[in-house]
Amino acid sequence: MRVAIDNRQRVAKIDRRALRALAARLSELSGAAPDEVTLILTDDAGIAPINKAAVGHEGPTDVITLQYEAIPGDEVGASAEIIVNVERAIGQRPEDPSRELAYYIAHAFDHLTGRDDATPATREAMHRRERRWLSLALTEPLLT
Repeated sequence: MRVAIDNRQRVAKIDRRALRALAARLSELSGAAPDEVTLILTDDAGIAPINKAAVGHEGPTDVITLQYEAIPGDEVGASAEIIVNVERAIGQRPEDPSRELAYYIAHAFDHLTGRDDATPATREAMHRRERRWLSLALTEPLLT
């Protein structure tokens, strides 16, 4: 899996190598296997219009997962974009924003497998799975 990083935020410094390693490990643990994943790192102002256009919700959110099927004849197969709100991660867990950011990315990989968090039971199942993945995958801070 190829991991591209598009850093559109200026709230925190990012460790690109650690982000790529985390995404590769989460892909392995989750079973989500797009050929290419683009991690788009943004802030509240950057994610709000994407949230409106992609999901129909007003205002900022923590993470948005978008999947794309392979285009026949294209060299790249299935792909995904994970739009992650770094500002929200810092605000939500100022004592460990790297872990919160990693949690958002793990949640996105859970969605890439087709899982949904529409009910309390499915939401809790996703949270348990994502915590387990992070205990295995998160080995170094994503923010420097």
